[in-house]
Amino acid sequence: MLRDTLKYDAGQTPPLHLAICLALMHVLLIFDAIIFIPNVLSKTANLEPQALAFITFSTITISALFTFLQSRTSFGIGSGFLLFTGSYSAFVLCSVDAVKMGGLPLLATMSLLTVPLVFLYTFFIRFFRHIITPAVGGVVVLLIAMSMVPIGLALWAGDPVTGATVSPARMATGTVTVLSLALLMLFGRPSLRLWSPLIAMGCGYAVAFVTGEVNFEHTRRGAWFGLPQLSAWPGIELDFRGAHMPLLLAFGMGMVASVIECTGNIMLVQQISTRNFRRVDYDKVQSGLYCDGLSKVAAGLMGTAVPSIYCDNLPLIEMTGVASRRIGSIGACILLVLAFMPKVSGVILDMPGPVIGGFLIVIAALLFHAGFGLVAMTKLSNQHGLILGLSLVVGLVAGGKSFFPGVIPDSLSPLLQNSVAVGGFTAFMLSTLAYLAPKRGANGVFKADASELESMQRMLTANRERLKLSAEEFNRLSLCCEEAFNHMVYARGVNSGHSLTIRVTLTEDGCFTEMVCGHKMDDINNFALPESLLQANPDELNNIGLLLFSKYARNVKHLEISGYSYISFLV
Repeated sequence: MLRDTLKYDAGQTPPLHLAICLALMHVLLIFDAIIFIPNVLSKTANLEPQALAFITFSTITISALFTFLQSRTSFGIGSGFLLFTGSYSAFVLCSVDAVKMGGLPLLATMSLLTVPLVFLYTFFIRFFRHIITPAVGGVVVLLIAMSMVPIGLALWAGDPVTGATVSPARMATGTVTVLSLALLMLFGRPSLRLWSPLIAMGCGYAVAFVTGEVNFEHTRRGAWFGLPQLSAWPGIELDFRGAHMPLLLAFGMGMVASVIECTGNIMLVQQISTRNFRRVDYDKVQSGLYCDGLSKVAAGLMGTAVPSIYCDNLPLIEMTGVASRRIGSIGACILLVLAFMPKVSGVILDMPGPVIGGFLIVIAALLFHAGFGLVAMTKLSNQHGLILGLSLVVGLVAGGKSFFPGVIPDSLSPLLQNSVAVGGFTAFMLSTLAYLAPKRGANGVFKADASELESMQRMLTANRERLKLSAEEFNRLSLCCEEAFNHMVYARGVNSGHSLTIRVTLTEDGCFTEMVCGHKMDDINNFALPESLLQANPDELNNIGLLLFSKYARNVKHLEISGYSYISFLV
């Protein structure tokens, strides 16, 4: 997928002044969400001021550290893309319950006991390649976009619980913000679109000042510099009881929802941050998830809210065309400054609701576009199309919160009424059942050596009747398997100690074939024919077979995960 709108991709370096401005825009958009759970705990769990100051400081510091690590590639963890970390709303009520039941130490214990789920999924991610696909990731992004619309409208209109009508001032502020940002994105010159978020925010602020919608409550109360009392560290609860089991289940469900959403977010950021995007790099997904898991461990040790990766700010990449990881590093530095300067962070928290609400409406629109892009990467069968459709419907029902009143326990309502968590979990479970369902097929394991080609052909011939293939279909399958087999066994670094697994499955779209081996190789989709056959070298001549392969094989995919290569196709 060619992304002509990118001015700076993930590996490029924009000018420093531009990077600082854009990093500030990203932080402005998500800072309130980063400290969301500490704010909720302060209002519902009667925390001591010293404890609240400590967990707020810890949340911002952890966000800064792991935002920086996510943007790097030289530390062995991190996706290498512009991804911010902060507290995750799916944990809000179970966090409140944990604090009420056993204080912040119990919150820390619940986080540490359930975070191994993240590492287990990440380590075995290659076994989930047919379950958490880019299409499933796209559905998660669509659910995030749908969940952002009511949040943005609530910030724009004010608190709907009071039943008061929307004031003209709020209406005007939000409308100006939305229109200025949308018009600049639609009709502005490329150089103007680069600054469109800042211009739209300035327009919204101007209207808010004129109409009296701006106040600086947090700014006035905050100190210029501040550090929490280290003695306020809550510690860890070691007295685990049977009464804590329902709470542990809620945290476990939250971890599963978080890891599914994070997978979709990392897939999305790869798509929008790569100029010549071809496929999802699962190694980068894996590195990003390891970084996310470590952020959850750090949060548990510090006794603060469970963090996760955000995608709310990713549409800013689409708006500005700047995806440089340098912005993530600078954004992390800004967050670190905010952790030590409460008055400066108060300025961000005092941003008028209609301005940030209007921003979120346009952000949601761009997330819809990004989500559809991920779904469109894969040609969906009827079965998988229905799975994704059901997941969207279930997510919408859960997010509506007014359906089936009184059925969902209050302790699980933040999860079971969270459209992203429930919809993503539904997609995961249905995809798992579809993958595990019995299918007519054949498989074999062979040495990674050309001499095994005859054995592979015998295996295919022996299962021809089982696969219900006509003579022409069998010849096509045999030809494609032979060319893919040769491509894998003739890759650099292959020796007779390697093995190659072939699985052929009869599906509604044809014969699905997957070949797996424990070494890496050139992308089977990325080959070029020689200009002259007479002057071609042996490597170029080998590509002639791939030309035949590309003619008969459909929906060809080449994945590399944890050192394994997977080539799949339909015939």
